[in-house]
Amino acid sequence: MRPHFLPVLVFFFLACLALPAGAQDLSLFEKRQFQSADGAVLPYRILYPKKYNRSKKYPLVLFLHAAGERGTDNEAQLAYGASLFLDSLNRSKFPAIVVFPQCAPDEYWTELTPDGKSWKFPFNASPPPSLRRTIALLGRLQQGEAVDPQRIYLMGISMGGFAVFDLMARFPELFAAGVTVAGGGSPLLAPLYAGHTSLWAFHGAKDDVVPPALSRQVCESLMRQGADVKYTEYPDVKHESWKPALAEAALLPWLFSRKLNDERRYQRTCFGQANKNTYTYATKNGEALALDVYRPAGDTVRSRPTVLYVHGGGFSGGRRDEPQHAAFAEQLARMGYVVVCMSYRLTMKGQSFGCDQPAANKIRTFQASVEDIRDATNYLLNNRGKLGINQNQLVLAGSSAGAEAVLHAAYWRDSNLLPTSPKLPADFRYAGVISMAGAIVDTSLISRRRAIPTMLFHGTCDPLVPFAAAPHHYCQETDPGYLPLFGGYTIAQRLRSIGMPYFLLTACYGQHEWNSIPLSDFVGEITNFLYEDVYLGRFRQIMVRHTQTGNCTDGSLPLECEPRP
Repeated sequence: MRPHFLPVLVFFFLACLALPAGAQDLSLFEKRQFQSADGAVLPYRILYPKKYNRSKKYPLVLFLHAAGERGTDNEAQLAYGASLFLDSLNRSKFPAIVVFPQCAPDEYWTELTPDGKSWKFPFNASPPPSLRRTIALLGRLQQGEAVDPQRIYLMGISMGGFAVFDLMARFPELFAAGVTVAGGGSPLLAPLYAGHTSLWAFHGAKDDVVPPALSRQVCESLMRQGADVKYTEYPDVKHESWKPALAEAALLPWLFSRKLNDERRYQRTCFGQANKNTYTYATKNGEALALDVYRPAGDTVRSRPTVLYVHGGGFSGGRRDEPQHAAFAEQLARMGYVVVCMSYRLTMKGQSFGCDQPAANKIRTFQASVEDIRDATNYLLNNRGKLGINQNQLVLAGSSAGAEAVLHAAYWRDSNLLPTSPKLPADFRYAGVISMAGAIVDTSLISRRRAIPTMLFHGTCDPLVPFAAAPHHYCQETDPGYLPLFGGYTIAQRLRSIGMPYFLLTACYGQHEWNSIPLSDFVGEITNFLYEDVYLGRFRQIMVRHTQTGNCTDGSLPLECEPRP
């Protein structure tokens, strides 16, 4: 985990009084020591759920104590909060892994320098040693324990409350929720985690150690940004507001109901790795057609947006598992998507797909690829429960020949295919289509009733697949392979004219390399399209120009690409 550069708190902190945790058996919190990379040791206590089962996934709560509980005895940090999680009813209702690290006696969770009551937040690149070791410990626990990555929580009192604000800002993608008691943070940092982490902050109105304004102002900033935040201020309570806060009956139900927001997860990496499984979706003429399914490892969500990707290669070559395809699939899967890379019949293998190939054969090639896409789609729909696929958010994507295939799969009707072609369920429609250097035989296929969110990447000087309207491979009308096609620009114009959503990236002077460039260089734009246009269903018509150097021997240069005087 790479920390952001953050302000660090500078203030004079009064030690907190430590009282016994109560009558529960504190030995249920196992004593552990974590040795960090610098050789230093961080004491910590860990409580496992009853009947802990490593084949399941559990929430993890990281509880950060106050200044009065610093030390090396690996005991004092349980003074507050431990009894809440040892309660028998709570352990039954909210099974979780609960961790109490102990800050070194001569350190603070956040940088503290005696400076009266000036409460400053100067920038600093790295957290203090004890917090740095705690971050490393958390990473180790994520790897070695049955931790649900969508439900990692922070709790902190007093000095620990400051650390909760600090960690939420450093790692907004990691924590589902935070609870701060008598702590504080900078409102300037609130935008870093406003869209990610839920917060419930508690403070005593008469706190004479940490001014309540340090909680109140952060919460006000978060509320202005639409964050999931609650603020509770106890009118007659001083600094020890953790006593009423930890007794709130709604606290644990609120905390454990929070998960990393599924909407936000589709915009950023929130899983450490992706799992890949290979399945055969059909066998045709003795050839097993397979697909690779990439899913986020450890995910608890069971219905996810899905991208079905079709590779390029002129219908004569290419593989579903090429390194660039696998890297693209893994990157999206680690953001929470399911990505499926499919094989299909290469009906032009050993043949030319240029101007010498009769146009009727080209059409039949398109039809065969659509048949295979339909078979793969039906396989995914029939196994959506096992694969964790949302059938209402299945998007097609393809490069070059694969882009031609997915555009026709998205817009051709049954009548455009052979009578023996596979059928899709009557109530099914693709949620979107992404074309990288693709084209379609007829834009009139795109009607207002049938149009879906469409993303298009195309180079203006593509010599193989036309950017606008032109013959395939720019064949002459007298050539056997003369087949008019309509590329990204013309498709976008059609969608614009009928008032339907689209995204077009025009690569000025770009050639056919734009069938692969987006897979590595424009993943952010692709996931933004998937999130905004598909997942949220927002209506957008976007045209983006990307300029590069080059000359056009084929293709066309729209006005927006012409050099300005």
